[in-house]
Amino acid sequence: MSQPYLTSPLDTDQLPQGIPYIIGNEAAERFSFYGMKAILVVFMTKYMLDSSGNKDLLGEEQAKGYYHMFTSAVYFTPILGALIADALWGKYRTILALSVVYCAGHLTLALDETRLGLALGLGLIALGSGGIKPCVSAHVGDQFGRSNQTLLEKVFGWFYFSINLGAFASTLLTPWLLQNYGSHVAFGVPGILMALATLVFWMGRRVFVHVPAGGTAFLKETFSKTGLASISSLFVIYAFVAMFWALFDQTGSAWVLQAERMDRNFLGFEWLPSQIQAINPIMIMILIPIFNGVKALNWPGLYDLLDRVFPLTALRKISIGFFLTVLAFLIPAWIEARLEAGQFVSIAWQLAAYGILTTAEVFVSITCLEFSYTQAPKKMKSLIMACFLMSVSLGNLFVSGVNFFIQEEGPTFEPDVIGIYTVELSVSDQQRTAWKTVTITVLNDNPPHQAKQTNDASGPEEPTAEAGLLATVKPGKEIRLYATAESGDAKGKQSYDWSLISAPTNSKLSTSDLQKRNTRNPTFVPDIEGPYDLKFTYQIGNQQASDTVRILCSETNSPPRAATEDITWSFRDDHPVRLDGSNSFDPDGDPLRVKWRLLTKPPLSQRTDSDISKADQLSAGSKLSGASYYIFFALCMLATAILFIPVAMRYEVKSYVPDSEQPPLPTDET
Repeated sequence: MSQPYLTSPLDTDQLPQGIPYIIGNEAAERFSFYGMKAILVVFMTKYMLDSSGNKDLLGEEQAKGYYHMFTSAVYFTPILGALIADALWGKYRTILALSVVYCAGHLTLALDETRLGLALGLGLIALGSGGIKPCVSAHVGDQFGRSNQTLLEKVFGWFYFSINLGAFASTLLTPWLLQNYGSHVAFGVPGILMALATLVFWMGRRVFVHVPAGGTAFLKETFSKTGLASISSLFVIYAFVAMFWALFDQTGSAWVLQAERMDRNFLGFEWLPSQIQAINPIMIMILIPIFNGVKALNWPGLYDLLDRVFPLTALRKISIGFFLTVLAFLIPAWIEARLEAGQFVSIAWQLAAYGILTTAEVFVSITCLEFSYTQAPKKMKSLIMACFLMSVSLGNLFVSGVNFFIQEEGPTFEPDVIGIYTVELSVSDQQRTAWKTVTITVLNDNPPHQAKQTNDASGPEEPTAEAGLLATVKPGKEIRLYATAESGDAKGKQSYDWSLISAPTNSKLSTSDLQKRNTRNPTFVPDIEGPYDLKFTYQIGNQQASDTVRILCSETNSPPRAATEDITWSFRDDHPVRLDGSNSFDPDGDPLRVKWRLLTKPPLSQRTDSDISKADQLSAGSKLSGASYYIFFALCMLATAILFIPVAMRYEVKSYVPDSEQPPLPTDET
């Protein structure tokens, strides 16, 4: 026998009974989503594997591009979820069904570390997470009628609080899980929380208000004069809000990559780059009661105090948030300029930027969430919420497009067998041409920046570091030195040490400039351009070894796989080597074009000088990098904020709140 469910809110001034289940579900679901999202860029640039178990990593611009493409998909699929909920299944059934798809996506990420697993897992998560987003937000509003609608603003605040509670916990935990237990566990734990979120939501089914799907009535209301007017009016607002999300969501991509190069010692802890994002949700939880006030204690909120001086409409709040976002993005631009100058910059500066950006989020995001619900006709709540979320999609699509556009690919060479290859590079700008010879030594399957273990039959196994070039970086870039051991005898406690053998003439570093001595990952930070030679000593278990490594510091910021003049490079078989001519001569700011031809190769190699990939292309790099990258987005936001003012002044605000009815009606929902 079917059970009676409420199909409209009760006539009461009390908090609806279903709200605790919705908030509990949201906290667990947001833990799963933000936990997974926090480690995506780090996973793509440091952990992703190919089908053979070898590392298959992306460059920074590529990783940022795909990160924002995924985020864009997550916030585009709400349209699909809204149409299913409002026209066919209703919100409850839609949320429950798509939550199962959501769980399948997390399971795929946890099991498969390849690009295929990443694409499939993120696709399922985009469909599941995106599909339920507008339904959950609208489902909150559906629980309220005219008698208790005064509680709606507070509940949306606490709803947002639950989102950030889950985000805070997962942003701290999942980067730590990734570093210490790998991607299987780091992606698996958020999957478990998503399963828990689904269970909590199902448990609240008896006390929820189940607003039936609109069916043909939904279509009639959507395409009515009122419906089309509501959508078109709100889309004008969302077009401006999209730029806010374009900047805000870079805290999970560009800001994480920037944090890797900063001094992350803060409050007595060494923070992981991805963990810095946790400051955003914890500040949200602090700011919500500050802005909204505490009714139980009769404390007025900041909104109440500001409203007495300057009447705060929803659109005025959003406008204030836009200008705060501009200020927030100027701080990482300043940080980037300091890093490019070779200075040490404390992570506290990025935390200050997070503080301003989070305040902007309270003004923009929470306000727009509530504003969207009140502007939506009765049968279009989920659809309007989906339109609001599409602003997030549009903003991230813009960032993704920018990051793919600014990439400058260089020609690549792919060795096919182990041995020594000699390649001649031709590097040209608009005025002259230079040539150089590059030797590429293909040894084994070890990445070039990682120390390898040798197995000499004439003696005991001993972990040794590869000599030669360890990395090519800009001044001020942190380099982590480490070794690995794979044999059973070599496992155990690891400690590392280094001393400076030689440095460029003008360098201020000395042998006393030791960072994190005798720790798992000691670091070295060059201060000026030139080659540095280090004596790297390490112990794994009871075995000790040392070697000399060279670090080439260059303002050109060539990628670690870039081949430079007169350098022998150790690389694995069948891995592309990017050939970069930026160190050949001063190109006077003109674009470089790089070609190559094969001079010598191992006897078994099938490569010929016609095997040229991306020949006659711009040298590897980025068209928009450093401080200019952040200034570009700050200027985009400033233009958006200025143009929004006259639009907000002319916007006609309306309000649609559900009517209350007393008795529940029977339904077949299960």
